[in-house]
Amino acid sequence: MRLSGLQKYILAQCYSSKNSLCPKANFYGFYLKKEFDKNKKGIQDIIHRSLESLVAKDLLIAFGRKTAKKWFINKVKLTPKGKRAAKEIIKQRQRKLPIK
Repeated sequence: MRLSGLQKYILAQCYSSKNSLCPKANFYGFYLKKEFDKNKKGIQDIIHRSLESLVAKDLLIAFGRKTAKKWFINKVKLTPKGKRAAKEIIKQRQRKLPIK
């Protein structure tokens, strides 16, 4: 399964958080502060789409409210499949020590 850098960041943040429910605001740290200030609405939309795609892949459970036209995600939680994927992502990030 192919995941974007933002999606990998979201899974790793959810896995490493102490609380099982992660608020959506935790994922804004993926972008630089200057970039976030310039394009706040665009970044919020990108994060929302990434969360929706992770929910569609059964890696996350989303909590929020749904109106007639739109789904507002406030918090997310990892599923068991998401926990396994997050472990793999963290393993891939860790570098092996060179043996001489």
